Parts: sequence; C-alpha cells; structure tokens
Amino acid sequence: MLARLKTFTLLGIEAMPVDVEVDISPAAMPKTILVGLPDTAVKESTHRVERAIVNSGFIRPQDRVVINLAPGDLPKQAPSFDLPVALGVLAGSGQLDASRLEHYAVVGELALEGITRPVKGALSLAIEAAKDSSLKGFIVPTANAPEAAVVEGLEVIAVDSLAQCVAFLAGEIEIPPVPGRVEELFEQFSEYEVDFADVRGQEMAKRAMTLAAAGRHNLLMIGPPGSGKTMLAKRLPTILPRLVPSESIETTRIYSAVGQLPAGQPLLATRPFRSPHHTISDAGLVGGGSPPSPGEISKAHNGILFLDELPEFNRKTLEVMRQPLEDGTVTISRALRSTTFPADFMLIAAANPCPCSH
Repeated sequence: MLARLKTFTLLGIEAMPVDVEVDISPAAMPKTILVGLPDTAVKESTHRVERAIVNSGFIRPQDRVVINLAPGDLPKQAPSFDLPVALGVLAGSGQLDASRLEHYAVVGELALEGITRPVKGALSLAIEAAKDSSLKGFIVPTANAPEAAVVEGLEVIAVDSLAQCVAFLAGEIEIPPVPGRVEELFEQFSEYEVDFADVRGQEMAKRAMTLAAAGRHNLLMIGPPGSGKTMLAKRLPTILPRLVPSESIETTRIYSAVGQLPAGQPLLATRPFRSPHHTISDAGLVGGGSPPSPGEISKAHNGILFLDELPEFNRKTLEVMRQPLEDGTVTISRALRSTTFPADFMLIAAANPCPCSH
C-alpha cells in the first residue's frame, strides 16, 4: 500500500518542498529502505520512527517498507522528516486514514517515546508552505508553533506527540490553529538592554554616530583602549529605526535556520548586533560549509556588524566582505549549486592608534 504526504527541507535559509512516499509490501523478512539522498541524520530516522510508532501504541509493519524522499537529487538534512515518515508508515499500513494528509504539510523530529521535538528553520518552512494553495495547514511541533504562526494565511497546527497528530488527522480530536500575535511579539521583545542615552560626554563621537545612523553609513573609530569605542558601538542599534515586520522576518529566518533564535522568542524585534573575534575564518564571517550556512555578515542583516581591533583581522578575511558590502547579499557557490544569503548591514569598526595600543 502506498502513502504520500508533503514536507519541506532547508537549503541554506530557503525551504524546498519534499514529497514523502511510503510503500509497504509483503516480504519474508521485515526491512526498511530509505532513499532520496538522505544524510546521516535522516538515515537514522528509521530507527527513531520504528520505536516511536511502537511506543505510541501502534503496530510496526513486519513487511518491506520503502521510503522515498522526492525529488531524489535534492540533499536532505536534519531530523525534521521523522514525523512525516512515521505518518506515512502508519497510513501505508492502514493504521491511519490518509484522506486528510493531502491538505497538511508536516515537519517534526520524534523522540523514542513518540513526543515531538523542535526543528530548525520553522519560519522558512512555514513561508514555503503558505505558497502552496493546495495546503490547508502546516503541522509542526509545539515548540515551533509560535514561530511558524508568524506567517499570515496559514493554519499552524501544534502537536505534542505522534499519537496526538494521528488523532487529529483521523478526526478524533480538533486542534485550533495557533494565533500569529505579531504585534504582541513586537511589543514584548522590542526593548534593548542598553541605550544610547546612557553615554555621558563624548559629544563629537555621539554626533558622528548619529550621522552614521541617519544615513546608514559605515564608521571607523580610532582611539586608545577605554575611550568608549565598544560602548558606543553596542548602543548604536538603539538609535536606528525600529524593525518593520518584513525586516524582522528576514532576520529571523537566518537565526532560525542556524538554530540560534533565543529561547522563548519566536521573532526578532530588535536590530542584531554581531561582534566576531578577530580570529574568525573566512567561512565564519561570510558563510560557507557544505551545505552552505550563513556567516556573521548575514546574522548582522538589518543590523550592525562590529569589528573590534580591525587591524588584527586577517587581510583576506576583510577582502571577502568587499562584494557583500556593495550588494547587500553574499553568494556561496559549490559544485552542484549556489546559495545566496542576505547581508545588508552597517559596518562599524574600531582600532587602536598603533600596535602598542596608545
């Protein structure tokens, strides 16, 4: 018996649709085969799914199970396929009516006892799900629900466990969609821990900072240690215009994709301030890796990138920022595909007058 449902995978910070196809046929020995360019985390999902199914009160099929993640040429990372694969196995074995599966996309990691765990990039996944007119809603782990609910025009269903998800899809229980609360989140998280008004004196430096903030100009501060360069830089975001929802969603997508959203905060409502150490690598600053991951300049998108001790940075590392500073984006190219990350930031740098600091 064949079951099919929709899910998504992350490629950089963008979400790509994936079809999960599960075919169960009689066999002398039970065997599970997973195909579709899965990485190690996805391959291991078969063991988690089997135990989650049994520990949730369902029956593990004693047959040949073939799971295909389509399209087959798209790499699949992260354990977000656990929940859709488990639902596909239950539908394919006749333990779940698959009629409602057509109208919902599903993501989620499963623990061995069947409870759901959060996944990275829920906001990007929800944005992509909202583009599919055939989908009625998006089923996510409860911990990801407030983040996914930021997207308008999409019903976000929060589930705590595999058993609860099956009950919902079977029509045994009703789970109301999670409300968006975007305005409420902005009011709650839009306050900064520091304030530009804290600075006493330094009138010339404050005027230069104010002019830089007004025109979104880059700025270099030169002075001896203890003169207040870092203190001023940390407070610059507080005099920049407040984030608008579109800017907030752009920045939140980046932090969500790398799993660095603050706990209990589904939306970033303040401008980011990033201050990497001068020993940072090229890939750490502009992004890289395989698959490509955003670097510090992307995490500073719509905010401030502060380079303290600028002369201590490697020259090559500084050179790779030349194009992103002009374009507001950075493209990471690999053999099979290239990925573009947003990188529209203000660059604030600080330096001592000479190597002896004074």
